[in-house]
Amino acid sequence: MAMCPGDTTEWDDIQRKFGNLPPLEKEVPQRVVEQSLVEIAERFDPLENRTLEELDAAEDEVNDEDFLQQYRRRRLADLKAAASARFGELRQLCRASYVQEVTEASAGGQWVLLLLYTDANFMCHPMMEPWAKAARRFPMVKFLKGIASEIIPDFPDALTPTVIIYKDKECVKQVQGLEDWGGSKTSVDTIEWHLAELGIVETDQEADPRANGQRSQRELEEDEFDNEDAVDDRGYTSSRLDRILRGKWT
Repeated sequence: MAMCPGDTTEWDDIQRKFGNLPPLEKEVPQRVVEQSLVEIAERFDPLENRTLEELDAAEDEVNDEDFLQQYRRRRLADLKAAASARFGELRQLCRASYVQEVTEASAGGQWVLLLLYTDANFMCHPMMEPWAKAARRFPMVKFLKGIASEIIPDFPDALTPTVIIYKDKECVKQVQGLEDWGGSKTSVDTIEWHLAELGIVETDQEADPRANGQRSQRELEEDEFDNEDAVDDRGYTSSRLDRILRGKWT
């Protein structure tokens, strides 16, 4: 007669009694198996591990929009918490450390953001405190600041504030002035929004916080200077910056 799984012979039982065979594995009761399956099913989350873009696409699949928005905010918080908090504070940069702290530090896809400023230019003032707050809000991004003329010789004060953006040892973008950051009403939220536009961070803000009717930097400059004090709108490529900072600029 065929034996069923788990059945034993009398001979096997004797051998186990003398320790010649390993003990039988205890059979898990069916009710325990069923309870485990129920718990697994209850813990299953179809939205877990989805990106923010996938959560946006899931809006058509989920009827409860409030739930989806709450889940999206929680997911963004989880992503921020999981990010490597390598920085988290705004650091002052000197020219001698530029190559190491900016160029070399941006290797491997690391974002490095340098704010060039001058105390003499009032247009820099709205940027300073929000820039420090952004450094704390996004510890996975390296935020720096430096006095423009000390970092880059002969850099025009009128072009400050300028943010130089590095990634993979290359200067990928320069943002001059306050307009893109929120103008005279620049805040950590408006900085976050523009950084998200540039693809540097992700944001859970649903509307552009800059859209509050403030006048742009360009309009303010046109009123004050009436286009009479145009400055050299020079740009600095990655190679040009490195030559300047290595003392090889001619």
